[in-house]
Amino acid sequence: MDSTSVVVVTSRSFSNNKELVKKLKQRYKNVLLNESGHTLNGAELLSFLSSADKAIIGIEDLSKENLSALPKLKVISKYGIGLNNIDLEFCKLRNIKLGFIPGVNKQSVAEFALTLILLGLRKIHTNHMQILKGIWPQNKGFELHKKKVGILGFGNIGQTLTSLLQSFQCEIIFFDQHIFQPDEIKDICNSHNINPSKLRQANFNEVLSESDVLSIHLPLNSKTRNIINANALLLVKSHVVLVNTARGGIVQEKDLISFLSSNLDAFAAFDVFAEEPAINNPLFNLENFFGTSHRSSLTFEGINSMGIAAINGLDDNIYIK
Repeated sequence: MDSTSVVVVTSRSFSNNKELVKKLKQRYKNVLLNESGHTLNGAELLSFLSSADKAIIGIEDLSKENLSALPKLKVISKYGIGLNNIDLEFCKLRNIKLGFIPGVNKQSVAEFALTLILLGLRKIHTNHMQILKGIWPQNKGFELHKKKVGILGFGNIGQTLTSLLQSFQCEIIFFDQHIFQPDEIKDICNSHNINPSKLRQANFNEVLSESDVLSIHLPLNSKTRNIINANALLLVKSHVVLVNTARGGIVQEKDLISFLSSNLDAFAAFDVFAEEPAINNPLFNLENFFGTSHRSSLTFEGINSMGIAAINGLDDNIYIK
């Protein structure tokens, strides 16, 4: 057991999980948990992390400014996916090590994305909202069977979702910042039981314009921030189902509101938002929008996988190159 290092856990989900906390305390004697009941930010976050030699981080902001105020911090281990909340360049300059395993919650997130796709195609949420208003409607929806599904971001989650879609005989068209070579595509198809004749990489505009369903799985960075904006939405089908389980900043929300308000046959289902909590977000006022509270990875299995990876990352980590 490490009795010298102070480990601070900012993630509420991890801190509230008795099994993960027990496993962490079997390795480290000095552990501080976030039991505040809310996401930490600003001065409260810095105060909480001030004693940390090592930290398990969820979605909290570790910008250059915040990291500069934490001179003791030597290791950051990520609980979850996405590194957009951590200034990796500053970590490199400060020699702060990073523990991170991509794709640990890929099954949970991919299944959640599939759920939102089906909810949108079958107009389940729209039907529910009308029933609450005293209407007993006969909404017509679409089958997922043989639809063209656009995957924006073909990493671990995008590939897992593609695998789940095989039983629906969907045609998959994907965009990714990495250009996949034929051997890479072959390996992905073999490892995920994907029909290669129904899989194609295309440019961003082609994916937008051709797809019946668009599912976002891109990382949030300078190239992808607000990439789904008014110009992009001009290209999509008027009845498109748009799903986002990646990061809220990828979509310009005011442009999405305009699009959904003008295209009532379209539907969007988001688990992530530009600002969270999104309690007062005007998207929730639309009948053709459905939102959840950043919980696509929150299955018992997903939390356990993320937690074990985060604990291991405190010791199994690297200097950022």
